[in-house]
Amino acid sequence: LNNKNKFIYLIIMEKLGTKYGGWYVPEVMDLDKDSIIYSAGVGEDISFDLLLSDKYKSHIYLIDPTKRALKHYESIYEGYIGNDWDFSGQDIQKDYWGIISELSPNLKKMYYVKKGLWKGRDIMKFYKQENEKYVSQSLMGNMFGKEYDKVEVLSVKDLMKEKENTRIDLLKMDIEGAEVEVLNKMLDDEIYPKYLCIEFDLALKGKDTENGTKKILERLMRSGYRMLKNDHLNITFMYEK
Repeated sequence: LNNKNKFIYLIIMEKLGTKYGGWYVPEVMDLDKDSIIYSAGVGEDISFDLLLSDKYKSHIYLIDPTKRALKHYESIYEGYIGNDWDFSGQDIQKDYWGIISELSPNLKKMYYVKKGLWKGRDIMKFYKQENEKYVSQSLMGNMFGKEYDKVEVLSVKDLMKEKENTRIDLLKMDIEGAEVEVLNKMLDDEIYPKYLCIEFDLALKGKDTENGTKKILERLMRSGYRMLKNDHLNITFMYEK
């Protein structure tokens, strides 16, 4: 007990996924075959999602409008279904294959959403990086280069309604600077996933000119979230209200 007569308990954390694309999460999570996971920011590394599927058999929605991300997901699907592994032209991490090759994910419960998360429904510019080697793109105009695609975006609430999900058990976001807008709208809509895994790219890349990262972190704590791990602004939270 602490001095406020509240229990303090230790949560053992583990890293699921590659060195680049993995996340620290509790070794034992309140997830099962009926859980709903939203994973925004697919890129060319879904080791985290595949490990979650292998361990918990949950429903996993992979959310990313990037063309290369969809191609990577299709490569993964063909690999597991037909044993036809082809990562040619993709920027694959050195430890990726060793992590995913022996897994048994439930691909029937992994669903690809070719849209971006934002604070509402819209069609927006999706900016590319100047170095074509890198897969990530951003809805934020100050993050990367000037070239862009046009993509469909929607809020967390919009996507839940579209997919007829009444809750989210885990929300992972690596969305290159749009995280502050998405999280603020999610809290406005009174949506509280049990677990959050968020990369705070605005702060990480020195683009947070309005101090939005600090403000949303404070708001998350006021709303009932406990910070479990801060791995260089890749932060894992758990909702405790």
